[in-house]
Amino acid sequence: MPRLSKCIVVVYALFNLLIACTLVFDPGPLDAQYRGGAMTPTREFQWFSIASFHVFMAAAVLLTLRMGRAADRRAILLANAGFYGWDAATQWLYWGARVGLAPADLHVNAGVSAGCAALLLLAARRDREG
Repeated sequence: MPRLSKCIVVVYALFNLLIACTLVFDPGPLDAQYRGGAMTPTREFQWFSIASFHVFMAAAVLLTLRMGRAADRRAILLANAGFYGWDAATQWLYWGARVGLAPADLHVNAGVSAGCAALLLLAARRDREG
């Protein structure tokens, strides 16, 4: 795997782990961005579940560092890029306004997701066999 792709994979994994830690240990500030009132145990559990998903995303993408075939690595990178692209698109097109995100928060959240998707696409594009 080319050095640039490795760097993107490591930074992406660390980013997902940072998200997971935030959602496990202090989801309140993020939750406050959304319409819905006080944090409830159900919403706290939902944030924990999202954190668990981000741990899985980090683990899955880190597997690419040990894979021998570029085609296999690209498949995982493209799946992760697809997730973040889907997240960005659905926030901008529907969910951001529906859940009451302020426009600035919406553009930051969706923009970060779009940026992740773009970086993963770059990593996949650069990763070719020998």
